[in-house]
Amino acid sequence: MQNAGVTIVIMMIVLYALGHLFLMAPLWVKLIVLSPILFSLGRLLWAIGKRLWGVYRQAAWEFKIRRMMSRVRRM
Repeated sequence: MQNAGVTIVIMMIVLYALGHLFLMAPLWVKLIVLSPILFSLGRLLWAIGKRLWGVYRQAAWEFKIRRMMSRVRRM
């Protein structure tokens, strides 16, 4: 378990150093590094949004059908 703590400390130091280097980098380097990440994130969010919208649309349609059926039964 002690090795895990050392690994976490080393990881934090490395992440801090990389973050500092990234902050000091010119804008074009940041864009080159971030563009694939942002593109992938955008595609992921788009896919999640499409999926959620499909689920919402299906639920709304089922609710509408149920409401129409209940009106037919009342007549």
